[in-house]
Amino acid sequence: MNSEASIHVLHVDDEPDFAELTAEFLKREDDNFTVTTATSAGEGLEYLSCGDFDCIVSDYDMPTQNGIEFLKSVRENSPDLPFVLFTGKGSEEIAGEAISAGVTDYLQKKRVSDQYTVLANRLRNAVDRYRAEKERKRQRKAIETAQEGISILNEDGEYIYVNQAYADIYGYEPDEMEGKHWELIYPDSDTAMVRDVILPTVAEDGYWSGETTGLRADGTTFVEDHTVAQTDTSELVCSVRDRSVEQEQEMALTQFRTLVETLNDPVYVLDETGHFEYVNDAFIEIVGYDRERIIGASPTLIKSSEVVNRSEDHLGRLLSSNGPDSVQFEIEVQPAKGDPIPCEDHMGVLPYEGEFFEGSVGILRDISECKERKQELEQTNTVLRTIVEGLPMGVLVEDAERDVLMANDQLGKTLDVPIDSEEVIGRDCATAAEEFKSRFTDPEAFIEVISERLEQRELVQNEELQLTDGRVLERDYVPYTLSEGEANIWLYRDVTARKQQRQELEQANEFLSQTQTVADVGGWELDRRTESLRWTEEVYRIHGVNIDFEPTVENAVEFYHPENQTTIQEAVERVLTDGEPCDLELRIVTADDEVRWVRTRGEPWREDGKIVGVRGTFQDITQRIERQQRLEEFASVVSHDLRNPLNVATGHLNLVADECDNDHLDSVRRALERMEALIEDLLILARDNKEVSDTQPVDLATIADRCRENVQMEQGRVITTVDRTVWADSSRLKQVFENLFRNAVEHGGPEVTVTVGKLTDGFYVEDDGAGIPTDERNAVFEVGYSQSANGTGFGLNIVKQIVNAHDWQIRVTDGTDGGARFEITNVNFVDE
Repeated sequence: MNSEASIHVLHVDDEPDFAELTAEFLKREDDNFTVTTATSAGEGLEYLSCGDFDCIVSDYDMPTQNGIEFLKSVRENSPDLPFVLFTGKGSEEIAGEAISAGVTDYLQKKRVSDQYTVLANRLRNAVDRYRAEKERKRQRKAIETAQEGISILNEDGEYIYVNQAYADIYGYEPDEMEGKHWELIYPDSDTAMVRDVILPTVAEDGYWSGETTGLRADGTTFVEDHTVAQTDTSELVCSVRDRSVEQEQEMALTQFRTLVETLNDPVYVLDETGHFEYVNDAFIEIVGYDRERIIGASPTLIKSSEVVNRSEDHLGRLLSSNGPDSVQFEIEVQPAKGDPIPCEDHMGVLPYEGEFFEGSVGILRDISECKERKQELEQTNTVLRTIVEGLPMGVLVEDAERDVLMANDQLGKTLDVPIDSEEVIGRDCATAAEEFKSRFTDPEAFIEVISERLEQRELVQNEELQLTDGRVLERDYVPYTLSEGEANIWLYRDVTARKQQRQELEQANEFLSQTQTVADVGGWELDRRTESLRWTEEVYRIHGVNIDFEPTVENAVEFYHPENQTTIQEAVERVLTDGEPCDLELRIVTADDEVRWVRTRGEPWREDGKIVGVRGTFQDITQRIERQQRLEEFASVVSHDLRNPLNVATGHLNLVADECDNDHLDSVRRALERMEALIEDLLILARDNKEVSDTQPVDLATIADRCRENVQMEQGRVITTVDRTVWADSSRLKQVFENLFRNAVEHGGPEVTVTVGKLTDGFYVEDDGAGIPTDERNAVFEVGYSQSANGTGFGLNIVKQIVNAHDWQIRVTDGTDGGARFEITNVNFVDE
């Protein structure tokens, strides 16, 4: 079997026999299928956490978590994994909900074998699409993150994809190149060579590599390394590298190395661990050690521990977020022989990307015999040189007559003009500005603002300039004073990417706002330090107020229904004081006097371990509450309409029983009694899925005795050893005892003994029956769970809902005599 074509399927269905049948049919359809089965959503998630699957097939109607809920859990970690809902419940509502949750396909179970052929085909198609898309994303990501320029052309020679690096080389944006012919980037004199040499070679050999001449958007040309390859679909994949940039960088590096080696001042480089990585000849001369002795050594070789600590402090300033780009401070260097030498240490950090420090660089200057005039001049030159060498931006320094004193190569790259940092020294800045003002969208304003800055001689930062190529620059103007007179420093930074990131952030915020609106969920934040309250846009909408409304703690509470205001205030106070999260369903009265049901949740907001406020969500649940109310009305009507024919059937059964004696009549009577129990339990389930708000003192012994009379226990008995009164809804607590007593009879027999006893924070109900196995104790509260032929499967689920509605807790454990024991805790007693 081809391992690449194999398909590993995770099939989740609570019917093991059907799951095995499906696996067998899929393997018959295609032996490339490997099927792993799970009988619950929880087990399926465990398989996913430790296995590699190509797709999921899931039933809808499963206990604990249905297929849609399982799908949502899967999508949290696997948003694209194919997921097919294979269910016996077919309805537009389920299909619509599945599509909204991100299902890949929806297939209804049928009692025909060809349904597995359809399922197999859909799984193969879904997995093929998933794998193809995954591979496309991987390839596209690799191309987009590549440092060199990459493009793809169709058979007609038109660009169908261009990465950012490729577009930057030619001075375009990717969308400006896509759809254009390759002639766009070649001088007219070179297109014939491409047609007559490169393309035929690629057509014959599938590949060509060499040097070509590239044409930029501004009309300039450059030498490029060019590679062209042909794909199986006749597309051309091109990669380009600007040779001129490499040559410039190599030349600049050579010049820099030459400059450093010929400097009279000692120069050193420390690696990221603080050890010498490079020193020039001047450094060796001043310290008197061999180069081999210095390289790899710590600065303690030539500095005292106090000087080393001071240097490290200055390095910390350089690395801080708001620190300077370089520092200058006095130290003493201890040479191999002789007295310490007073020096100035001019330190900066090596340029680095990301979060990893690459090391530092410094220049030492012997100031022991320098004249004051020479010292000032050297300090000035050091500052200017540090700016030029250390700042990742274009730098231009001019004197009072506007002659260039210094410029760096980055200036030319930033302005996209050819600038030689050596040849430009001495040039007139005013003339140069006139020459490249056309680069800016408002050329005249560019010149006028320069004149204003020189006249005012005030520091200006982050002045924004728009270039005609779409890029955005920021400029700083720094007036400076040299020993010879005034000077001006101009700093230029390309902030196009930062602007784009800012726009993307704004788009992300807009997306979050739209998501809130679609989901009807907003957020809120209460800062206890400032007593300020913040809402998101969705919270404003739910309250029916405009965005300019200023929420406060006081007016936010006033929006709640008068009966709920104390509840929300106390809940928020518990979060602030005790760190107890809140989750409440309450009513508000909107600005339009409309009563709405909302669900508000709050979590403690901590800083340095202290609670400084509350952050939470706010959701309009009016429709859900109204649906619940309609469900209760519906259940009441249905139970009434079902009881009428049931009573008629019971009456006729009694008449027949008077006329004849037949064993089948007992079976009919038991069936009718079971129907009556089912109707009663369904009615309770529909009505009791809500919180308890009206409680009163209830004596446990009294209500237990009354419930014993309502349950047919025959020879069984109830022993009450608890003498406590609790705060509870009497009618719903009555249902708890009746269902627990009835459960004891169903599983323990007619002579069962039930004991109601006291716990420290609650009470328990236990029997002396067979008990409940440990692995089934969580499942007993699920709807439909029953080990008795006469049970409805709803009784213990009703108990669980009523306990939850009282904010109590319930658990199952072993009884004193080996039976089942239900412990109900977190109960509020009247005498406490």
